[in-house]
Amino acid sequence: MGDAMEYGNMKGVGPTVSSGVVVVRSLQWPGAFNFYYNGQVLSVYMGSGHKYEQKSSYFPVLPPLVTRDPEEFEVKNAPEPKKEEAVVEDAAEEVAEAEDE
Repeated sequence: MGDAMEYGNMKGVGPTVSSGVVVVRSLQWPGAFNFYYNGQVLSVYMGSGHKYEQKSSYFPVLPPLVTRDPEEFEVKNAPEPKKEEAVVEDAAEEVAEAEDE
């Protein structure tokens, strides 16, 4: 793929330079590609994780659908006891202690 032309080195001495890329595609794993460019190798996989099979009854299972987020709950203040109730309870305790003495 790319430019298959070989160009001479800028200094005129040494090996020729090519900007072509070699691409190898896997027939067993659809989506697997290997690239070779200027002495470097790169492997990329962009498939579904299923091997290629010639069986006509093979259907890969689709992933589940992504659903919407549930409705948010209404934000409310934390429940706090009323101060009057606390005073009444304190007074009732004082009366009970006074009766015990």
